[in-house]
Amino acid sequence: MRHLLNLLLLLSGISCATDPPLAAQKLEEVVDRLRQSPRLSHAHIGLSIIDLDNGASLASMHGDRSFIPASTQKLVTTAAALNILGPTARFSTRLFMDGELESGVLRGHIYIVGGGDPSLGSPNMSEAADMNEILDDWVAAIRSAGIQRIEGYVVGDGSYYGTDGINMNWPWSDLGNYYGAGAYGLNLHENFYYLDFSRANQQGTIPEIAGTRPQIPDLHFQNEVRIAEPGSGDNAYIYGAPFNFFQFLRGTIPAGRGRFTIKGSIPDPPLFAAQRLQLKLEAAGVETVRPAASAQSLNLPYSGGGTEIHRLQSPTVLEICERTNLRSVNLYAEALLREINKSQALETIELGNTDVIIEWLEEQGISAEGARIDDGSGLSPRNFFPPRLLTDLLYRMREDEDYRSTIPLAGRSGSLRNRFKGTPAEGRLYAKSGSLSGVRAYAGYVYRSDGRKLAFSVAVNNYTGSSSEISRLLQQFMVDLCTAEIVEG
Repeated sequence: MRHLLNLLLLLSGISCATDPPLAAQKLEEVVDRLRQSPRLSHAHIGLSIIDLDNGASLASMHGDRSFIPASTQKLVTTAAALNILGPTARFSTRLFMDGELESGVLRGHIYIVGGGDPSLGSPNMSEAADMNEILDDWVAAIRSAGIQRIEGYVVGDGSYYGTDGINMNWPWSDLGNYYGAGAYGLNLHENFYYLDFSRANQQGTIPEIAGTRPQIPDLHFQNEVRIAEPGSGDNAYIYGAPFNFFQFLRGTIPAGRGRFTIKGSIPDPPLFAAQRLQLKLEAAGVETVRPAASAQSLNLPYSGGGTEIHRLQSPTVLEICERTNLRSVNLYAEALLREINKSQALETIELGNTDVIIEWLEEQGISAEGARIDDGSGLSPRNFFPPRLLTDLLYRMREDEDYRSTIPLAGRSGSLRNRFKGTPAEGRLYAKSGSLSGVRAYAGYVYRSDGRKLAFSVAVNNYTGSSSEISRLLQQFMVDLCTAEIVEG
């Protein structure tokens, strides 16, 4: 039976070949094993485990010291969004025409006015219409309005959130990649594109760029990527910045044949939306005279007075929070932060401010002492707070089934769908992961077979060695939480 359990754990990515039988462990032994792991001898480790029935601490290791949380911070942002915005709230994207329309000729502009929807045209969210479907609807609305020729501009207006879509402390190596995409008033296709390479077998050579999907007009690369050994994985990075269309490709991709794909962040999503709509209009026989533009480049945001010809509602805030946590999408978390601030009537230049999150925590009776929250997603390495803050938050949200549904469930949903199969954690462990360079963290709930319910947060900072080894160590820790004996008193 022991060999069978080991096999099941290995198949789920967790090794416990040297562990004692799970049923023999006490909770303090599980914590001590993590503390004494040779892999963590030079690392900083923090954890907090509490009883969900009464909030009592069951175990703590530096639980009141501050640690970089990485994406476990999204648990804070989504909790605040559900509470402040409400689970049924939605974002709106509107299409306007202004000027005069006579005999099919519009002597004015078409505006795509964004309302912050991060899911607009998402290729990955089932509750959202995909990009081509939305573009077709916009074209149909324009043609239904009787427009056959547009003498003004097709304008993408992202001024709802302004131009500050990223955090000033995000690393340069992140900004050009999909997970570093900024959140703007008008987003499209989750603000990312696919970049395809044609692979080669000769190591040290530069692979050819096969193109981007979708095409990003005027985007140029200096390609410094090299071919590495087979099986070496994706180690290629895009170095760029918002509104910058000349970017650098560095790192390696593995030797082999066929296409190899990485993902980049679209430099100017409002402009991209206008360009995609203009292409669709031309293909549908609607003539356009001027090049597509953004409201920023023209200094021409929509000022009202036109005619609304289409309105699209986003999925609900709950559904957006589910995508935020289940798949750890930074764009969605950053849009939620900006929308929370928008709801509090902050100025546009302040929408990336995180004071509202700290204030909300304090209002919920959750101490923010020792906390610095720098962004909405956890991508900034300048975020830090104690593990106890997260367990206090999880305790506060313990009865909120909507909130719990946003957290990956072991063996069932999100990033844990294919993990922990056949272990005591399957169907009982809700856990949000977080990872940055030198940082691994998890936080969530454990609903044990003996009826005990726990909230936990564990963070490892400044480790050396393999990140996959640290992840396996923490995953084994979470399995142990599902079965370890809890001694009262």
